[in-house]
Amino acid sequence: MNGAERTNGNNAEPKPAMILHGRYVMVPDEAGQPKLEPDYGLYVKDGIIEESAPYAALRSKYPEAAVVGNGRQLLMPGLIDAHSHGEGISCVQRGITYDFLENALTDFDTAICFPPAICSLMTAVKHIRNGGTSIHHNNWSNLTDEGQLADSRSIIRAYRSTGIRLAFSPGGRNKNILAYDDEAFCRTLPPDLQEKAKAYLIDDPEEMVDRYMEVFEQLYAEFDGQDKTSVFFGPSWAHGSTDSFLCRVKERADELGKIPIHIHCLQSPVQKVYALQCRGMSWVEYLDKLGLVDSNLVLGHGVYLTANDLDILAAGGAGVTSHPSCNLIVRNGIAPVMPMLNRGICVALGLDDKGINDDEDPFMEMRMFYFLHRQQGYLLGQAPELSPETALSIATKNGAKVLGLADRTGTLEPGKQADCILVDLEEILEDPWVTDAVSMLRVIVHRALGRHVDTVVIGGEIVMQGRRILTVDEESLYQEIRAIGAAKGACDMPEERAFLYQLRPYLHSWYNSWLEQTPFEPFYTMNSRI
Repeated sequence: MNGAERTNGNNAEPKPAMILHGRYVMVPDEAGQPKLEPDYGLYVKDGIIEESAPYAALRSKYPEAAVVGNGRQLLMPGLIDAHSHGEGISCVQRGITYDFLENALTDFDTAICFPPAICSLMTAVKHIRNGGTSIHHNNWSNLTDEGQLADSRSIIRAYRSTGIRLAFSPGGRNKNILAYDDEAFCRTLPPDLQEKAKAYLIDDPEEMVDRYMEVFEQLYAEFDGQDKTSVFFGPSWAHGSTDSFLCRVKERADELGKIPIHIHCLQSPVQKVYALQCRGMSWVEYLDKLGLVDSNLVLGHGVYLTANDLDILAAGGAGVTSHPSCNLIVRNGIAPVMPMLNRGICVALGLDDKGINDDEDPFMEMRMFYFLHRQQGYLLGQAPELSPETALSIATKNGAKVLGLADRTGTLEPGKQADCILVDLEEILEDPWVTDAVSMLRVIVHRALGRHVDTVVIGGEIVMQGRRILTVDEESLYQEIRAIGAAKGACDMPEERAFLYQLRPYLHSWYNSWLEQTPFEPFYTMNSRI
C-alpha cells in the first residue's frame, strides 16, 4: 500500500516559514464574506497564518521566507467536503448504476470491495488534485462487523499519510438494516424470503450501541487532535438508530465539548413518510423531542425538510450538509437550500462520493449549488439568486463550521492553519478573454475547475505543487487498484445480491403504500404541468 504515516502533527518539527503569493488572495471582509485583494500575500510560520498584507510589504519584512506562488494565480482557502464516505473508486467504476436511493442501496451493499485504506488513499488523491484540503469521512460500517475498529484505524492512517485534513466519524445502524421498519416489512414477505431476511434483523440493538461507543472511544483517544485529524459522532441514519443510541451519542458528544453529531436524515421521500408513519411526526420534530437539535447537530442531505423543520433547526443552531449531485444521481430531489440560508442555517458542501463528473471536483459541486438553488419562483425581482460569495462560503468556511473546525480552517486569516490552494488563472481569464466588468468572484464560481489547481498547502505543508501530489505515489496506487479490480470480477456477493433483488418488488410495495398517502408540496417552482 502507498503512503507511510506522516509525522507532521502536533509534535512535529517546526515547518519552514513561507510567503504565499497570489495575483488575487481571497480573504474575509468585515462581515466574514469572501473578498479579493490584488497582489497580496500570507506570511505562514509553523503552519499558521501570521499575517496577511500586500505582497511587497511581506517580502520586505520577511526576506528569508520562501515564496510559494508565481504571482499570477488565485490564492484561496482550500475547499471542504463536509460529507463523504471515502469510496475512492466510484460506484460506476465498480459496475454499479444509480437509481432511487432505496433501490440503489441493494447494489451498494454488494458492490465490488477494495481494501478500506486503498479507497481512502484514492479519495484523498481525488480531493487534493481538485483543490480539496479537508474531508469528512463518515464511515459506513456494520456494527455486527468485528473488524470495524481495525478498518477504521487503517482508513485514518491512510488519510494521514497524504497530508489532507481529516474529520472522521464512525457510522453504524442498530435497527432497520434491511428496510425501514424492517421487522414489520419482513412479515409481509413469503415464508422462504422471511427466513432469509431474518439474518438482517438485529437481535440485540443495545449491544450494537455498546459496540459503537467502544469503537468511538478508542478512535477518539487515539486520533482526535493528532496530525490534522478530528473524530466525532456519525450514526448513519436517524431512521436506523434507536432512541437510546441517539441519546447516548448526544450525552457523550456534549461531555466532550459539544463535538459534532452528523446524521443522514430526510434524504428521500420514503424516509420522510416513514417518520410520519412510525413516529407520527417529522424526523426533525422527533430529534428535537429527544434533545438532539442543538448547535452540534448536523444533518446530511435534508432534502425533505419541511418549513417547520427548518424553523426548528434554525432555532437550535443546527447545520446541514447538502449534496446536489448525489441527490440528483440517486433521484432524491433538490434540498431547500435557499429557505435554509434565509433562516440562517449553516449549509455546507458535501460530495458524497457522487460528483456530477464522477471525479470528486468540489469546484463543480459548488457550481451545482450555485445554479441549482435559484428556482424560488417566477416573479422577476422577487427570487434572488445564490450569490457567488455565498457559494464560496458554503464550500469553505461553512464546511469548517459544521465539522467543528472553524477555529482552524475555512478562511485565510491570521491565527488559522494555512489550508489553501493556488489556482492557475490563465485559462479562466484568458480563454480567450474575460471582461473586468464582472466580479472576479463570479468568474471563479462560473469558470474554475479542479484541474486549474496548481498547488495545495495544508497546515503549512505543500502537498501538491505543479499538479504533482508530493505525498502519494499515484502511479503505484493506480496499478494496485487495477490489479485488485481485475482479480475481483463483477460482484463480490452474487448470492446476496440475488436475494436483495428478489426483495425489490416487496420493498416497492411496502414503501409505495406510504408514499401514496402523503402529499408533497415543493419549496422550489421547477416547471408547470398546465
